[in-house]
Amino acid sequence: MDYSKQTVKHYNRTQVHRGVCVSRCGEHNVTSGWYDAAQACVSAGVAQYGLEAEVLSVDWCMSADSPPASSGPGRSLAVLVTVLAALACLATAVHVLGDRCAKAECNRYLLAFSLKRNYDILTYDRSKPRTDDRMKDVACIEGIRFLGMQCVIFSHVMLIYIYSYIDNPQFVERIYDKFAWQAVLNSPLWLQAFFAMSGFLTAYATLLSSKTKPITFFKCLMSIVNRWIRLTPLAVFALWFTVAWFPLLGSGPQWSWLVTREAHDCSERWWYHVLYVHNHLPTGKFCMGHTWYLAADMQLHVLGVFVLLLLRRWRGAALPLLLLLVTGSALAAGLVVYFYQLTPIVTAQTPEVLRTMFAGSQILTLLYLPAWMNLPGYVGGMGTAMILYYNNIKLKDSKWFNLLFHSSLFLGSAVLLAGAVFLSDSPPPRWAAALYAALDRTLVAVFFCIFMLGCFSRCWSAVRDALEWRGFHTLGRLSYCVFLIHFIVLRITLASNTQLGHASLLSMASLLITSSVLSYIAAVPLCLLVELPLIQLWKAVTEGEGPERTPQDQPPAKPFDLVAQIRRRHEAA
Repeated sequence: MDYSKQTVKHYNRTQVHRGVCVSRCGEHNVTSGWYDAAQACVSAGVAQYGLEAEVLSVDWCMSADSPPASSGPGRSLAVLVTVLAALACLATAVHVLGDRCAKAECNRYLLAFSLKRNYDILTYDRSKPRTDDRMKDVACIEGIRFLGMQCVIFSHVMLIYIYSYIDNPQFVERIYDKFAWQAVLNSPLWLQAFFAMSGFLTAYATLLSSKTKPITFFKCLMSIVNRWIRLTPLAVFALWFTVAWFPLLGSGPQWSWLVTREAHDCSERWWYHVLYVHNHLPTGKFCMGHTWYLAADMQLHVLGVFVLLLLRRWRGAALPLLLLLVTGSALAAGLVVYFYQLTPIVTAQTPEVLRTMFAGSQILTLLYLPAWMNLPGYVGGMGTAMILYYNNIKLKDSKWFNLLFHSSLFLGSAVLLAGAVFLSDSPPPRWAAALYAALDRTLVAVFFCIFMLGCFSRCWSAVRDALEWRGFHTLGRLSYCVFLIHFIVLRITLASNTQLGHASLLSMASLLITSSVLSYIAAVPLCLLVELPLIQLWKAVTEGEGPERTPQDQPPAKPFDLVAQIRRRHEAA
């Protein structure tokens, strides 16, 4: 009892969780209800020790004759997949018959589904940009995306071990007392890196095109629509899959807990995801919880494009406005932590809270999920884009900037490590927690933006050279697909296991490698059949008859007549 009272670090051991096979504990009438059957089994099990137990809940029970889920969404998804596959085959056949038919404007809608064309986009060398040559300096961002995604997957590996059933829950409880693991618990701070990259790409691409396409109110609205089109088709497909097909892919003792429950919750919340407001919903549901980032990013994008509109007209207001946004976010974080008496580390919550997907967590809903709490990263990325675009300073020749660039990741990690003191048995006073909450994301965002600026300014670094590896271009392009589906892979891997999981560093590393490899393999067909085709189709609709930019080393393509080409080949044969 005293052990469970230490709620910051321990599970609630006074509440016992059991998996009961009713058919093996005597003749019980299951038709009378799961509760009565489970109560009879539990009572029979503890009676031999002279104890009594009361069943509190029998959620997510299942049997061989349990009614299947509604087949309506599943059939609809099957029709959609069939249509996409048919369009891909047809478009690819047309494309293969004539390599230059992509220049035929009448085919631009169909060719959006061409596997050949989309594969070329997926594997394209980012160091040879199709639009502005200055985009080649940011090619290393794909390497940052890939490595960042590995960190995201590992954090979710830890989380799924915490809220699934394992045979050594004491391993999770001991994590809170070890410095290295305490630092890992504070690693969500680095999520500011993804917000910074998003803000940078939005601002930099807008600034590069502003000479030929001035920033207007209408263009801001179209940017929001384009962003929605960019994110939504694949996100809805993953959501649809989770509701319709995911529960049918397997079974196991934890299948209902880890899989069926998520499908049930997603069937109730899907439209919040389509509107990108699900980061403001009550916690405790299991519907693709990791996609809260997409909602926050979409909300920040809406703010960001209108900020760019203002700064394009009043460029001198850039520094004051961006500082105001960051300062306001930092003050809000500090005040929330101080007045609500919160711990400034999002995952530094009782394992019991993590087990229920942060049900009732104020830290998550007030400090972590709101878009305005993640302004430092996004605004920092926008500021980095403006420095790179407007300033002609050769930062790679500056000794002081090179020193700061090479130490930036270490300084950001130092901020992360400093948060470990708030997980000690005697944490610092409330004012210190408020100060840390106000500065942690801001400092991490600043240091990461310095690192980005150094990479894009081509400061010499072995790390930057490694990030520009050609293989990262494709892996980074798959990051969005992997982000959406890696949790599905994690759940399938654990839920289909007939034994209790065993948490250890080795098992976590093994699950990280397995889920990462499987996620990237599954991401390839998703990218080629769902993500890229719909993006290219939207471009074909919105860009109209405009000419494509052709590479300088290739001659202009001649008009292609498919019928004449086939006739000539037939005559030659």
